[in-house]
Amino acid sequence: MGNNKISAFPSQMIPDKEKNQEWCSDMIDAIAGHIYSESSIWEENVYEDIRNYGIYNGQWATDDYKYLTEQYGFAQPARLVNYPIITPKVDLLLGEELRRPLDMKVVTINKDAALRKEDYKIRLTLKKYTDDMIKDVSQKVGFNPKTILDGMPIPEDIDKYMEYTYKEAIEEVAQDGLNYLMQKYSFREIFKSGFRDLLVTGKEFYKIYVKNGDPYIRRVDPRAVAYDTNTDSDFLDEAQWVGEERWLSPNEILDEFRDQLTKEDLDFINEMMHVTGTDDYKSYNSSMDWIRWSQGEGSRIRVLHCEWKSIKAMKYKISENKYDPERPFYKQLPDGYKKKKGDTIRSKYIDDIWVGTKIGGQVLVDCRRRPNQVRSVDDPGSAQLSYVGYIKNNTTGKRASMIDMLKNVQFLYNIVMYHIELALARSGGKAVVYDVSQLPTNLGMDMQTVLYHLKTDGIIPINSKDEGGQVSNFNQFSQVDFTLSQSVQQLINLKMMLEDMAGQISGVTKQREGAVEQYEYVGNVQRSVLQSATITESWFYAHGEVKKRCLLRMCELMKIAWAQGKKASMVFGDGASKILNVFPDIAFNDYGIFVGDAGRDDAMRQSITQLSQAALSSGQITLLDIIKVFKADTMTEAERVLEQGLDAAKKLSQEQQAQQQEAMQMQAQQEEMSFQRETQLKQMDNEAKIQVAQIQSETDLAVAEINDEQKRDVADMKEKLSFIKQKEKSGNAQANASGRTNDPEALEKIKDKISE
Repeated sequence: MGNNKISAFPSQMIPDKEKNQEWCSDMIDAIAGHIYSESSIWEENVYEDIRNYGIYNGQWATDDYKYLTEQYGFAQPARLVNYPIITPKVDLLLGEELRRPLDMKVVTINKDAALRKEDYKIRLTLKKYTDDMIKDVSQKVGFNPKTILDGMPIPEDIDKYMEYTYKEAIEEVAQDGLNYLMQKYSFREIFKSGFRDLLVTGKEFYKIYVKNGDPYIRRVDPRAVAYDTNTDSDFLDEAQWVGEERWLSPNEILDEFRDQLTKEDLDFINEMMHVTGTDDYKSYNSSMDWIRWSQGEGSRIRVLHCEWKSIKAMKYKISENKYDPERPFYKQLPDGYKKKKGDTIRSKYIDDIWVGTKIGGQVLVDCRRRPNQVRSVDDPGSAQLSYVGYIKNNTTGKRASMIDMLKNVQFLYNIVMYHIELALARSGGKAVVYDVSQLPTNLGMDMQTVLYHLKTDGIIPINSKDEGGQVSNFNQFSQVDFTLSQSVQQLINLKMMLEDMAGQISGVTKQREGAVEQYEYVGNVQRSVLQSATITESWFYAHGEVKKRCLLRMCELMKIAWAQGKKASMVFGDGASKILNVFPDIAFNDYGIFVGDAGRDDAMRQSITQLSQAALSSGQITLLDIIKVFKADTMTEAERVLEQGLDAAKKLSQEQQAQQQEAMQMQAQQEEMSFQRETQLKQMDNEAKIQVAQIQSETDLAVAEINDEQKRDVADMKEKLSFIKQKEKSGNAQANASGRTNDPEALEKIKDKISE
């Protein structure tokens, strides 16, 4: 446009009742003035963006080379062709971005969530150290005491569990919700298009809002976005205002804004439909500021959608928080609230986002306070625009893209290739300078016949005599060299130098593209690739930061869009499914998005792959662990898999060592028992021998005593027998005298006794 005057922005401190349609229209006009004024660089940026996308798509303005292709009013015998050296480098970075996993973790970051996590960690620690005591008590008292800690799982390493594994239920829900949105709306494709915008134009923009009851993300064409250049930040969401320009047909306008258009608005749009003009961004005139016309599209009307940060005064009732006196409760009061006795009321100014759209510079629609404004639980006064984006090197509103850095190299490269083609066109081999007066016409030959003999016989017939028989002055034939000169090799060397220069400037070297020469050492190639990756990492970092902000905005917007809950089905790539069940408590938390460093993770992944193979060979992990590492979407997941595998291997090794120690202890015990048995047997043997000796001694003594006693008995019996015999003799004499006889049986018994 280039003819609008810059007007001051209307005051944002006015009461809400004064923020009417007129105020909104003035605000949009002020933004339009800053966008389309003669001092604005926005239209220049748009022109360069269009040109950059043309270069990326292999399109080049031939007028830029006209001074080469036409000389002195004549066309040169060569065609100017674009040989793209930029596009493959941009596409390579796009491919690398697609290979990078989106390691995303949702956590609650508000103070209440931090207190809940700390409380849970304390409870885990308490239970871990009281389990044994509870067991002892239960054994002693005869019953199991019930505590609030019953049923709480206790991990082996509490710190590691809290860092890597633990998630609040609300975090799990938010994580599932974000995964659901990423799957439903193809975030990877959207972010790929945005990254291409960044490489081509130096800008990437997104709009995040509620659509059909879900948080929604839309990639915005950077050529259509104007923004506040007074901010020092490179991020679009920190700007004070943003304008998005669209060129819509009248029918498209009717479809989108039909319910908001009056009869006067429709008449105005109908009138604009019949205006014709040019679609050149650089050639608008005063009557064509909001209209363009093209042969193929017909009339198109400029539709400017604006968003800006305003200010709103809010009244809050303050009440005491007995759990945290330093953080009192703030209750927002409705408009017209009358203060009651004892009330403590405080006014706070908060961010207030407004939106509005102008059609054709005149028709105002959709002017209102923006619904679904995301606010922090800990900082409810802040609000953000629905646009998220990044402008590389946003110091003066200018941007710098990879195309900008390489376009001059591309320009020179095409010139060099043009001169090479021109040299090829001029090449004619070696030519003979032939004097036509020497044609042997007397032999009936013309020039075609001479050329025939030259080709077939390799000779050039001449006739040195004229028709009168006089010998003419014969000019020796000379040769002219029209073959390619040495300058072509110089052009080829220059071409190769430009290719190397493009790689050095962009960071996408030949080695990174896979063009490795046979003479290059592996170590040199690896260092070159590493250096190349370091140069381009700033692009990936900026893109990663934008993705992080987008995902965080989506996560925060879930608190509003799903305030009443949400249920949906999720299907994963391996065929597994999961039910998304969002409960209303999601609205009472703030969330943070932690995204892994994809560049560092990619290098680590390669290292882990090599180390995993070594760990598999040494038995530290299993083949299943390696498969899980390869399938892991994030480095955090891969790290967790390896950690679990190493812990399992360590536990197994400890169990094996324990078993070995137990076996050694059992063997030692068996050896000790065997030794003890041998000792006992020896001791028993000695004791038995002693006992046998004692018994033998006692037996010998007893036998001796028995023999002595028997000897005494025999002597005694002999003595008795002798006495009996003497008695018998004397008795016989008496018996004979008295007429009696002795008992013979008694005498025999006495004799037997004596013989024994």
